[in-house]
Amino acid sequence: RRVAITAGVIYFCNSGSEANDLAMLMARAYTGYLNIVGLRKAYHGASVANIALTAMPLYRHACMPITNVSQTMSPDPYRGLWGGSNCRDGTVCQPLRDCDCGPDTCDAAGMYADQYRDHLLTTCPGGKGLAAFIGEGMGGMTAAQMAPKGFYKKAYEMTKEYGGVNIMDEVQTGFGRLGTHYWGCEYHGVTPDIITTAKSIGNGFPLAMCATTPEIAEAFANSSLHFNTFGGNAIACAAGHATLKAIDDDGLMENSRVVGNRFLDGYNYLRDKYDFVGDVRGKGLMMAMEFVESKSTHKALPMYHCNAMLERIKDLGVLLGKGGLYVNCFRIQPPMCVTLDDADFTIQVMDKVFSEYKEGLIDVEAFNPNPAK
Repeated sequence: RRVAITAGVIYFCNSGSEANDLAMLMARAYTGYLNIVGLRKAYHGASVANIALTAMPLYRHACMPITNVSQTMSPDPYRGLWGGSNCRDGTVCQPLRDCDCGPDTCDAAGMYADQYRDHLLTTCPGGKGLAAFIGEGMGGMTAAQMAPKGFYKKAYEMTKEYGGVNIMDEVQTGFGRLGTHYWGCEYHGVTPDIITTAKSIGNGFPLAMCATTPEIAEAFANSSLHFNTFGGNAIACAAGHATLKAIDDDGLMENSRVVGNRFLDGYNYLRDKYDFVGDVRGKGLMMAMEFVESKSTHKALPMYHCNAMLERIKDLGVLLGKGGLYVNCFRIQPPMCVTLDDADFTIQVMDKVFSEYKEGLIDVEAFNPNPAK
């Protein structure tokens, strides 16, 4: 009842990496083609197949196989070629640079989609050879990167023109974290052919899901034998059922919306106050903050500077993650039961630490991996 695919067929497995592996295999079995296209700066897992699909330098290995896996330009309205203050949908956090987009239209979305079309022209000559396009409901390890409104609708249409299927990686966005939508694909107004998810589905228990249409499931079943030793075991499913019940009974999706807005308002305040806070973004309780040397240059703040601030914030009682292409972002995805008081406390702690950093009161060089001799 919660899967955003009509008459979905569900395969249970143990992790998001495993679910994405399965999705790629399904797409190839159904289409008969091999090419999988993802987005630059995306993260889809750490298995052999997924590392090729993951376009983040921190996770890629020089020895990984990359045959028939490629990436198109990341639709990033902050660091990308196009985008600005009207491009993100349904959030109070917009990039500071100007753009001419309207409330219902986005020129940047069309430009990034055109890059995808050009990529397909060279990857799939003659309009054949595409197995799937995969994207995230909102960037996970890319630190809540939000595609411009309308991008996925345009990209999904192009995928179909080339005979491929559309996969939405909902490992981090699924199950109400975005506040207004249960799934990232619903937020983007699209219906994928395959959805993968993990993490929130079991509240930390090893449980994941790959859901698809009956047609794709039938083609996959006819292509080869598939089994999973622990996928869908009784204990994992009990944990998943209890998690889904808690999300509904405790109103956690609505809580994500309300508390998320409090967080995001606070992040806008911090960006206005500090020149080294280049961008804040997010929706619901999937949020991020990107650090730069100066708003005028957009040059990424060195990772060890961010580490120094993270450690100080931790010492004051708040745990945050980090990520982004240059690892210069705070990834902020608290438990969905977080409160307004928690949000206020977090903003106060971050404000204090940012002030200390600005005044040179934090020993940043202690975190420098290549200190001056």
